[in-house]
Amino acid sequence: MLDRSSNPGYAEYSDNADRLNAIATAFPVFFFLIAALVSLTTMTRMVEEQRLQIGTLKALGYRNTDIMAKFLVYGTLASLAASAAGLAIGFTLFPTIIYNAYGALYNLPDLRISFYPSYSLQSVIVALLCTTMTAVIATRVELRSHASVLMRPKAPKSGQRILLERLTFVWRKLGFIGKVTARNLFRYKQRMFMTVFGVAGCTALILAGFGMKDSIGDVAALQYSEIMKYDAMIAFKEDSADAVQEKEEYEALLAATPEIVGTRNVAQDTMTAAAEGVNNQDVTVFVPELTEDFDRFVVLKDRRTGEPEELNDEGAIVTEKLAKLYGLQPGDALTLQNKENEPFEVQVAGITENYAMHFVYMTPSYYEGVFGKDPEYNTQLVLSNDTSQAWEDRFGEELTALDRVALVKFSSSVGEAFTDTLQSMDVVVVVLIISAAALAFVVLYNLTNINVSERVRELSTIKVLGFYDKEVTMYIYRENLILSFLGIVVGNFLGIWLHSFVLRTAEIDIMMFSPVIKWLSYGYASVLTLLFSGIVMLFMHYKLKHIDMIEALKSVE
Repeated sequence: MLDRSSNPGYAEYSDNADRLNAIATAFPVFFFLIAALVSLTTMTRMVEEQRLQIGTLKALGYRNTDIMAKFLVYGTLASLAASAAGLAIGFTLFPTIIYNAYGALYNLPDLRISFYPSYSLQSVIVALLCTTMTAVIATRVELRSHASVLMRPKAPKSGQRILLERLTFVWRKLGFIGKVTARNLFRYKQRMFMTVFGVAGCTALILAGFGMKDSIGDVAALQYSEIMKYDAMIAFKEDSADAVQEKEEYEALLAATPEIVGTRNVAQDTMTAAAEGVNNQDVTVFVPELTEDFDRFVVLKDRRTGEPEELNDEGAIVTEKLAKLYGLQPGDALTLQNKENEPFEVQVAGITENYAMHFVYMTPSYYEGVFGKDPEYNTQLVLSNDTSQAWEDRFGEELTALDRVALVKFSSSVGEAFTDTLQSMDVVVVVLIISAAALAFVVLYNLTNINVSERVRELSTIKVLGFYDKEVTMYIYRENLILSFLGIVVGNFLGIWLHSFVLRTAEIDIMMFSPVIKWLSYGYASVLTLLFSGIVMLFMHYKLKHIDMIEALKSVE
């Protein structure tokens, strides 16, 4: 009796769906956090810009609740309108892109778009909280002041000596521009932290996206090149009446094939690992006939230290993901059940690196001691000096024509199929990277726009004093570049943690991703963030060139 999970296509698709579900659970949290940051800064700035109107309304006798209602209505309408647009895109565009990507690998029916009220309600509630709660808090702070105070411009913050000034040997070497930049950075501390955290969050999301691509893409190469070194696996049929003749024909074919440079008989048996509180896992018990030079066929080693794990008669070597699921350490015991559900206790002697499926490696002597019978060598591993597709096709046809051979699997074809399956995740990762990059642009543009609006009198003053347009732009962006670099550094560290968290969330039981981020991914994340910062600079340069200096410098008096 076989259920549908025994079908390879169904199992692969189910695994992909589980991974996608895990990623879709983890990433929105970070997108919401950055969106909340943007909403916080925008609504706070809007309330501060409306000080004069708030003071005027208060002087005319309007109640605080009436004044506050103006900002609540604005925030609510903006949130609902944006939520409607976001839900329309989220329920149509992204599912279509991802579903079509999987359609290239599987024969799927037409996509059926569904509306999920629970997800929609959660999104709308978060959006409303980000805008309305910010508006309430910011407005309450302003309404505490008297109308006469609100109707006057907010007094600029008084200058203070910064820590760098106390380091005289450094401060003296700084020029005028350097000193002004350092003072302005610490003068607007809230904006400084907002910019650093905003850039860090966006960099972390982009890095996590590229890191996921690295981790997913490395699995096939690591599993079927560095760990499983054999080039082909040949499974034998059960012995028949003509077993001796079939064996002789098989050995004659191998002897007549000069491309074969090594073979190793192996006993393989599928069992079930069982433990209380853990889902049962299918495990392949792997017993080589000879343990000498076994690393030519399968490499057993510790992933962190690279130290080899030697097979001995004291216990079995289990794969890393299996040990992680069952909390196993060397010296612990693992319970395996055969097809008749008979339990057998296996002692763990070591833990080896492995990324796909679960394996338990043991010597023939230890296998006999645990299961009370000799291992049945039903498989042979083959090493060859020719891995071309033409040779594998020809050799595979010759093998399957023999009565002794039940199945032939070449590592190259298994690795390619595995890679094709995992490549379906690339589209998901690309969607995440593009979304994070767009969010980075929004954050940088918003914070820079607020920065310019807050300092329009200051910028007008230095323009009147003779600063050229490019110098005014660099006056602002010298600070932004420093904060962006700080944000990128913080974001890379945050991205490492986020990448690790997403890997733990996205992994399925029978797979372990490579917890590695390539150096190129750090470069991509940093360059993309700087690229968006540069694009924002171009937009802001145009705005800075057209500042109305007379309007900005008019005095209330």
